[in-house]
Amino acid sequence: MPSERLELIRQGYEAWNRGDRQWVLDHMSERVEWVTPREDLDRGVFRGHAGVQEFWEQWRASVGQLDFTVERMVESGDDVAVVTRRHGKGEHSGLEISDNVVQVFSFEGDTCVRVQEYYDTDTALREIGFEELAGQ
Repeated sequence: MPSERLELIRQGYEAWNRGDRQWVLDHMSERVEWVTPREDLDRGVFRGHAGVQEFWEQWRASVGQLDFTVERMVESGDDVAVVTRRHGKGEHSGLEISDNVVQVFSFEGDTCVRVQEYYDTDTALREIGFEELAGQ
């Protein structure tokens, strides 16, 4: 039986994919931190709702509405790692993206306080304490 956090995250991806970013923000702390993958050229930490919205708008400007397909969710304590396939195509730029990204959501109670993104699933799983699942 999925935990409440797993269900909340599933609902969050559904909301995102239908374009309801406000629903996602409403379930994040006003102090939320969104950390981009270490490998990104423009790696950064975006703080608060305004910072997260700024980050999302940067992506939207390049690749339009990103859609996510959840492939796997793993819960460990206050963290949930979600392996996803994301894809999008910029309406004006024509830039297409289709890749895997792991998003690790950290919670205080039922509120998300941090999102850390990774391109490498094994690294993400090791960092949240699931070394035994790395490589599977």
